[in-house]
Parts: sequence; C-alpha cells; structure tokens
Amino acid sequence: MKFNKLFYTLFSVLLICTPIVAQQKNADQMTKRAKNYVFQQKDKIGKMDKVLNLKLTKMYATDRTIKVVYAKSNSNFSAMFPEMTEGKFKTEAQENRYVARNYCIWRVATDAIASASLSSVVRNDVYTWFVDVVGPEGGEPLYSFDFKTQAVRNAIELCGGKMPTVFKDYLNKTLVERALQSLLKDVYLPHDSAGFCNVELKNQKLHVDLLTTHRGYPIMKENNGDGARTAWLGSFMRLSRAKRYFNDLLDVIRVRQLAVEIKLRDVDNMADSAMFMIYPKEIIDYAKTPSVSETQIEGYIVGKLGGQKQERVNRGKFIEQHGPNRLRAAVAPTSKSKRVYEVVEEMPSFPGGKPAIIAYIAKAVKYPGPCLDNKVEGRVICRFTITRDGAVKDVTVTKSVDPLLDKEAVRVISLMPKWIPAKHNGERVDAKYSLPVTFRITENFENN
Repeated sequence: MKFNKLFYTLFSVLLICTPIVAQQKNADQMTKRAKNYVFQQKDKIGKMDKVLNLKLTKMYATDRTIKVVYAKSNSNFSAMFPEMTEGKFKTEAQENRYVARNYCIWRVATDAIASASLSSVVRNDVYTWFVDVVGPEGGEPLYSFDFKTQAVRNAIELCGGKMPTVFKDYLNKTLVERALQSLLKDVYLPHDSAGFCNVELKNQKLHVDLLTTHRGYPIMKENNGDGARTAWLGSFMRLSRAKRYFNDLLDVIRVRQLAVEIKLRDVDNMADSAMFMIYPKEIIDYAKTPSVSETQIEGYIVGKLGGQKQERVNRGKFIEQHGPNRLRAAVAPTSKSKRVYEVVEEMPSFPGGKPAIIAYIAKAVKYPGPCLDNKVEGRVICRFTITRDGAVKDVTVTKSVDPLLDKEAVRVISLMPKWIPAKHNGERVDAKYSLPVTFRITENFENN
C-alpha cells in the first residue's frame, strides 16, 4: 500500500514537472535562436544605416529582450521623410520616433520572412525590442521606443505576408493604417434618432455602441439592422472619400479583414439590444457604389412609394427588395458630372512620371532675386485641378514659404504641359492634385 502511494506520488510529480521542463527547453531554444539572429547582424555594427542615416552602435540579446542602440550625427531633429509625414506629427522628434520604430519593425519582419529560425521566434515567443537613439556624444537617449513580437506579426499581416522591399512603401502602409484608426473613431451617424455611446477599436474589430430612441429603434433594427448598418457605412464613406489615400484605406481594410460590430440599444428599454456585423467585403463593395447622400435616397424612396405615409409603412420591404447598393446606383446621376474629384480610381499623371516633373521644374524655375539675396529657401505646396483634357487650372498655394516663392511656384505649375487626365468609372474626369515645389539655393543659382 505504501509502495502504491509512493509510486503515485512520484508519477504525479513527473506529470507536473514534464511540461515545465519542456517549456524551459523551448524557451532556451528560442533564446538561442534570438541570440543567433543578433550574431548575424554583427557586420552592421558601426556602419551608417542608409535608410535612416543613423549609425548602429549596439545590438545584443538576453532572455526575452533584444537591445538596439543607434547614434545620430547631431542632436538636432529634421524630418526623415517630409514628403510622407508632413503635418501628421506635432514635433519632428515624435515623427522620427515613429519612423525609426516602424523601420525596426520592418527590418525584423523582413528578416523573419527570410529566416526560418527568426520566424519561429516571432511566431511562437514574446520578445521585446528596446531601441535607443543617442546623440554623437552618447549619454541620455534623444528618444526611445520598444515593440514586441506581436508588432512584427501585425506588420507581416498588414502586408499580406510579404514585406515590401522598399521601406517607404511599408511606411506608407503604416501611415494609412494610423489614419484609418483615427478616421474610424470619428465616424458620426447623422440620424435624428441615433447617437454614439462608445466606440472602441480592438483586435481588428471596431465595436460601436449605438443608442436610439424608442421611435427610431424598430427602423434601425429591421431587416437585419439595415438602417444602422447603412447609416454607419454612409457616414464612413463621407469621411473617407475625401481622403487622398482612400484606396489605400480600402486595401488596409481588405488585408487586415477589419470588421465593424454595432450594438444597438433602445434608450427607453436598455435591456433590449441587438447586435449586427459589417464585414470587410461589405465595406469594400459599398465603396464601389456611386456617392449619393442619404437625403437623395430618402427622396427617391418617398417618390417611388407615393408619399411620406406610404414610405413609413413600406420602407423596410422596399429596401429589402431593392438592396441599398441598387438604390444608390438608381439615385446616382447618369449624365456626365462637372464635379472635380478628390479621389479617383486612376490618378492623373505627368508624361514621364516624377523624373519628368523634377526636370521640368528645375528648368522652368526662376529664383526671385530678393529671395536669392536673402537666402530664402523652402518647399511650397500647390493644389490644382487637372481637367479631363489634361490641362492645369485653378492653382492655389496650400503651404506658403514666401510671397515671391509662392508666386513663382504658381507660375511654374500653371505653365506645365498637359497631363494624362484622371479616370473614374472608366471615364476621364477633372481631379485635384497636390505638388511640392522645392526652392533650394545651389552654386548655379548663386553664380548666375
């Protein structure tokens, strides 16, 4: 009997200890792989990083952490990618921290895809990268940041499992995702009987708590929540269509499979609630439908049903039969519009692309004498319309540097040769376009 008790006790101890030993062995293996990855980066220590213009000075791994130190050539801050990040951050230090953090994530994600051992670490373990950027004399970091393996997995997911070979392409994706997260939280339902209670973006799902009055609750709830879902989609499209990166927003939604969960409640009966989902494909499909207002749709339904009274009685059945997308297509004007588009399927382009634009501006610009004498430099950003026949018109300055430089930038852009016009729904359309004109004094200007 004593022998049996002793046997069972030993057996129980073995059962408990075996998983612990296995976990420890696995952790040791992951640490070994992480340290091996750091060892493989030893050739980069002391060399200037060509993308960030920062020198990698330290990189070492311990259990669950990897420490990285970069050195700046000076302690002054200047925008790393001003053409992409301008106006998106309060300070250049904040901007640089964001860019450097995403560069490190991009680099680790790229290495993980290429290396089976690092991929195993990123996929299966929780490691934290701690990064400091110090000045030329060392000392306290100018800025610091950290990220975990989850951030690396998110980066790979954001890019559909294949990281861009150029960092700027990945940076653009992160900036669009950052804008999308802010945009989603700003969506407002312009409905006389509905209002937000709470909005939270979590785990690739936007949770929306929506309160309605007792009068509006049945309308918003009927037909699988078509009222609430259509109202949210319409509001989101009104906000996002105005963004130049609208198509990129849709790409992020498609890749990340972002869904919206709407919880609908009656303010007079809080216990009664309904939940409806909007799936990524619905958002993408809705974006392809013509842009019309809810008022236009309402008027169309009233007209078809023969008045307000009939509309109130038969609205739900009518929408169910026709579907919101078909309704929007029916209301959309069929004649050619004089509208100037902010977002189009195919943006206008200059013959020869960016190199041709740079060559034209360099040849056409005449540096104003007073600005040359006073060494006034900067970047003027102009906004203008490319008409459906490719002409440039309505040039305005959206970011000014100096009145004389502004005037010269407007003159140069106004005299540009014809562009390849934008296309939308297969037709040429008028579209807005922004272009920076950089004024920088060189030896050629000074000598002339």
